[in-house]
Amino acid sequence: MIAYLEPLKLLIYDERAIPGTSSSGFGGFCECGGVMTQKTWHQNGELKILVSECENCWKIEALVFRGVDVIERENVKSFKRNELRDFLSVILTSTELEAVMNRWNEIEYNYNAYSRAKKRLEEMGLDLEKLMSEIIF
Repeated sequence: MIAYLEPLKLLIYDERAIPGTSSSGFGGFCECGGVMTQKTWHQNGELKILVSECENCWKIEALVFRGVDVIERENVKSFKRNELRDFLSVILTSTELEAVMNRWNEIEYNYNAYSRAKKRLEEMGLDLEKLMSEIIF
């Protein structure tokens, strides 16, 4: 799954969080025939990844470039601020998610599950505190 965390401008690609730089302009053509607008560019080693959004159907796609060659074109699941909890539920187990949410809400939580969740997110390159500060409860 390729995911885009809109409030943080992070692309989750190959189980890694890749920060992006804002962009604008022509981003290609959508399958529906609409025009794609650039959102962000991301660099992952030798790969450059363009995230763009269709002005017609609002679909978000990632174009993966190696040099000037497009090597992959994939649909992207976008998560807005009010959907970041859904993103965490995909990445974490239910016990880990519960521990993270309980700690954030300053209620009793399972320390081991919280530690596993934090480690998993850090391995992806995600800062749990920054992510939690963006979530709308």
